[in-house]
Amino acid sequence: MLASRPRRLRVTLLAGSCAVVVAALAPARGVANDCVLNNLFQMGTTNTCNTASGLSGSAPVELTVLTTATGGSALDAFATALTGSGRAVVGSTYSGGAYATGVQGTVSALPTGSYSAGVAGYNNGTNFGGFGVFGRHAGQGIGVYGEAENGFAVSGFSPNNWSGYFQGSVNVVGMLVKTAGAFRIDNPLNPAHSYLQHSFVESPDMKNVYDGVVTTNGKGFAAVTLPRWFQALNRDFRYQLTILGHAPWGTDARVWDEVSHNRFTIRTNKPKVKVSWQVTGIRHDAYANAHRIQTVVPKAGSADNKYVHPELYGKPLSKSVVVLPGMKAAAKPASAPVRQR
Repeated sequence: MLASRPRRLRVTLLAGSCAVVVAALAPARGVANDCVLNNLFQMGTTNTCNTASGLSGSAPVELTVLTTATGGSALDAFATALTGSGRAVVGSTYSGGAYATGVQGTVSALPTGSYSAGVAGYNNGTNFGGFGVFGRHAGQGIGVYGEAENGFAVSGFSPNNWSGYFQGSVNVVGMLVKTAGAFRIDNPLNPAHSYLQHSFVESPDMKNVYDGVVTTNGKGFAAVTLPRWFQALNRDFRYQLTILGHAPWGTDARVWDEVSHNRFTIRTNKPKVKVSWQVTGIRHDAYANAHRIQTVVPKAGSADNKYVHPELYGKPLSKSVVVLPGMKAAAKPASAPVRQR
């Protein structure tokens, strides 16, 4: 039976509408060898043209890639050129707002797995140079920054080289805890071929050391004036005096007046005597009083029954207080090195 004229009209209009929709969607389904249409971002279509595919819009999240595979990667990117400064992934933001981020990585699992990382960088080169992770700030900001509520904000380990290397001055706001310390410079006697090293002078106290040389006057007195901040910084003074030169045997020197108003007085029993003096003081400024060093610290929690250097006690690496990724058991030194003079 023939449809009525109005029904035929509705069918015709519907068909025309579908044609318009198909025509509108067709450019987004361009074929791989069409270098005009294929420049659009098309899922499941390979771009064989030597130009970039584009994806743009104003949605809060413009592209979401999801995988449910165990150990899978939601997105892989490769730069396969063997020369040049190729970049597999580039992230950039034009926002000048706080917390704007070019690239962000997040581990969302609670709790997280061992050695998991929000952002991980690997450099497989075995030659010198290059970085696993590189950070740079063009202004007065921070190139690389780390935070941790209870762990290590920044940590490094190298089995064969420096775990940390700073080319320039280093500022530590807080306590610096170390196993040993030394300065190293080019050996003044052979600067091109050897270093000169000295160990730090250590003390269980926050002790400062001051010294100098004075000559007593015709009456055997010499006043030593110290900096204005001396007593504001120090307390519990200790003194040491040594007579220099060819003063007659039996010449004596003593601290006649102890430190007061940032000065002290030396007296000798003969006039015009040259004296070397040394004074030490223990810090008692506000920071030192609030952070006095504890000489013996019990090992608590996971550190108990473990060692900073387990190899020195014939213990395995598992007995180390801290085991970082990549750490290997160190060999116990055969013997202490002979000090060179």
